[in-house]
Amino acid sequence: MSSPRFPTVTAAFEMPCLTHGLELLEELQPNWTGWIENGLDGTFVVVLTPEKISELNDLLASVERWITEQSFLAIRLHLDGRVYIMQRGGFIGRADRDHSAG
Repeated sequence: MSSPRFPTVTAAFEMPCLTHGLELLEELQPNWTGWIENGLDGTFVVVLTPEKISELNDLLASVERWITEQSFLAIRLHLDGRVYIMQRGGFIGRADRDHSAG
């Protein structure tokens, strides 16, 4: 499956469903500009990434806090052309894209 491409000025959080995407977007909107992209590639909350590292850290911390309240353990994060796994407890690591069947 191909990964959707997002502008480098955004962070895209891949959601298990539209309902979760809407909940996350509502959580983030007071502080960050974002929108939902829902299509064949999945449901994503896309947020304009802050220029300052400290503000990006705040964004990621907000998403991690939101994840701890959910029934799932992790989501994918698309940032700067790379895909990461974001888990409860604040762990963020590169998604291993080399396990494709073929």
